[in-house]
Amino acid sequence: MLNSSRPIRILWVGLCLLLPLNACTCEDETGADPWALSDPWPEDMSEPVLDPDMAVELDMAVEPDLPPEPVEIPPDIPWEKEVVAEVSQTQALNDRTSLGVGDDGTVWLGFHSCRDFGCAQSYLSVASREPASGDWGIEEVTPQRGTFGLDVFGDQPWVAYLDEINGQFRVGNRSPTNGAWSLEPLPVNFTGPYDGLDITHDNSRIYVTFASSSNDPVDLFAMDLRAGVSEWFELAKLDVGDASAALERGLSADDNGNLFLVHRDGDSGPYGVARYKLRDNIWDRQSYYNNPSIIASSMVARQSGDICLSNTVSGGFIGDGTFEVTCGKINNLRRDVWGFSDETVSSYTSMIEGREGSLIVAFNTGGNSSLRVGRRYPDGTWDFRTVFDGPSYGVSTAIDTENKLWISYYTCSSGGRCTLETLRQPYE
Repeated sequence: MLNSSRPIRILWVGLCLLLPLNACTCEDETGADPWALSDPWPEDMSEPVLDPDMAVELDMAVEPDLPPEPVEIPPDIPWEKEVVAEVSQTQALNDRTSLGVGDDGTVWLGFHSCRDFGCAQSYLSVASREPASGDWGIEEVTPQRGTFGLDVFGDQPWVAYLDEINGQFRVGNRSPTNGAWSLEPLPVNFTGPYDGLDITHDNSRIYVTFASSSNDPVDLFAMDLRAGVSEWFELAKLDVGDASAALERGLSADDNGNLFLVHRDGDSGPYGVARYKLRDNIWDRQSYYNNPSIIASSMVARQSGDICLSNTVSGGFIGDGTFEVTCGKINNLRRDVWGFSDETVSSYTSMIEGREGSLIVAFNTGGNSSLRVGRRYPDGTWDFRTVFDGPSYGVSTAIDTENKLWISYYTCSSGGRCTLETLRQPYE
């Protein structure tokens, strides 16, 4: 149950030097207690880290002593398909899915469910697949419509979502002991369905961002899971108004105290990336594409310091476009550009990094006729394959503890029956 009386801790910019050196609808009421000031992170939680500039700005253009061995492209491996649930056509055609995997191998899948065919009320729901039995269970988290995000920290899922019923932005987590969900509003200027959000984690904290569709800066909040108490801290705002969020994964942390946020620079500006430094509580770098018709969907912040984005060129979310991937540093996002004029995209793409360093991108083809996967191997080879021959919507990706690639999506038959499905494949 939501503890509406718990205040949020606010870190003002004036206190930033005291920080330690580390580092997309509920019906209950919200309490009226004021937001209280508090101390910054407890001192005994600090830990030494690499200088963020060193971690991000290393010159990776130096050639290795030996070039990587050419990769032998594997033959087609059968994909294992599962139907998780029947869903409303309204949700399937206008929604997203969101995948995450726990340390124990449990696969968590966020989506919207309905209790009746007409979908008078949609629910933000989370399906989970136990690794031992392979059985799926579904939990209704809260009545909700609109944007949400899911992230998995340790063994348990977290959700962030727009609560349009109560006009709030909320974040919630699942108790590992009894499976109950705790949902908490955060103090933002909620304006409606066109607000944006993202959620991610590092090795000790959960982070969420909120981008109002009004001319307000982007809000950043964090919860330190080592503290023993569940309190949200408000960190420095990103001074970009009306900053649309990425279409899929737009926030990433690198365990060295750096956060990277994909966003549009204003109402009609280009997409780009901003970097946040936890130890100084500042957004210190911003870099943007020079073409506002390039729509950013998904980001991977790599251990090498590279930031890679999967994009749709000229078309974006409404209408088809062509597929593009870029990699570079925060000061040069388009150092490497791979454009695929013969690979068309409908809606958005979902990108993830493989354990051996490959980039894997799943996307709906133009006209939404099939589901494709593109993979860039460490030697630079790109390989594209059709993994589902039919219409699909709301794609998301994950890699499980057995190194299998997972893809979730909605699909609808000609008779109007829609299902939530997954594909998985050992891709190495």
